[in-house]
Amino acid sequence: MKRLNTRLANSAPKTRLDDFLFDWLPDVLGKSLSKTKIRSLILSGAVYVNRHRNKIPATIIYAGAVLEVYFDEKKIGLDDQVVSIQQNSIKNDHVIFEDEWLIIINKNAGIPTQPTIDPNRANLFDLTKQYLANREKKNFADVYLGMHHRLDRDTSGIVMFTKKESANKGVSELFLNHKIQKTYHCLVWLMPDSPKLNLQEKFEVKNFLAKVSPKNENARFGSVKSNGDFAHTFFRVLEVFKQGYWMEAQPKTGRTHQIRVHTSEMNLPIMGDPQYFPKNVLTMIKAPRLLLHAYQLEFLHPISSLPMKVEAPLPDDFLKILGILKA
Repeated sequence: MKRLNTRLANSAPKTRLDDFLFDWLPDVLGKSLSKTKIRSLILSGAVYVNRHRNKIPATIIYAGAVLEVYFDEKKIGLDDQVVSIQQNSIKNDHVIFEDEWLIIINKNAGIPTQPTIDPNRANLFDLTKQYLANREKKNFADVYLGMHHRLDRDTSGIVMFTKKESANKGVSELFLNHKIQKTYHCLVWLMPDSPKLNLQEKFEVKNFLAKVSPKNENARFGSVKSNGDFAHTFFRVLEVFKQGYWMEAQPKTGRTHQIRVHTSEMNLPIMGDPQYFPKNVLTMIKAPRLLLHAYQLEFLHPISSLPMKVEAPLPDDFLKILGILKA
């Protein structure tokens, strides 16, 4: 799935959402899209205008508007391995924390956070709404759920939703003002030219990131000298192995693929990463997926202001590879 985003120029004339996407998306994707496909994309909830999902094709958008589109290539036949929403469900043990205003879920790898162009494809947002609807004996449409951050499809771990609109402002400010500390765990592979790091060693990476892949390929980001977005990550080595490191990452900014780019450009690619792990490197250990896990969130509760720390246990597939590395 591709995450595409753009910002209308300050001098841009007002236009309909579907008309703008019809002109813009084909150039970005490198493939033609019909007006019907564009409308389906919008109606499925895969388009966001100024960080809010917009399902109305005729919406008028103005100069300076920020658009995000989640385009699922599986829907257009590039990959047929689609997990349907009927094959998944949120269970009680997925819920890490819940109160009147928030629900925090431990996301499985392989499931997108938000709806995609395929309305039948499993996504964490709809699965969580269905969980609440079933438990509270409500209609799906009557359940409110607010989304404020996302994880890549193959990243597991913590995702926080709001259950009441009154909590949206506080949660939005936490993320926008970087007042929420995210901690990830990852397993990285040692390359011949990887840096030699010690147990508990700390370091940071600061640079500017931008999309570096051609238009007709999956979005790939890298460091650039100009016209990029500032990216900053703190790292700590949790364990040293003969073939890799178990590391903790704390991003201070929220750029797309930030941790994955920062580790790969240090010649410490995350195991199982389909985009940033070198294609010409064969490993003795086969990772089942991207071994990146959103482990912890620390923040002040948006309503009570009480300090919060929530953790998502490492999943079985991560622990299995960790055990092999330790052997």
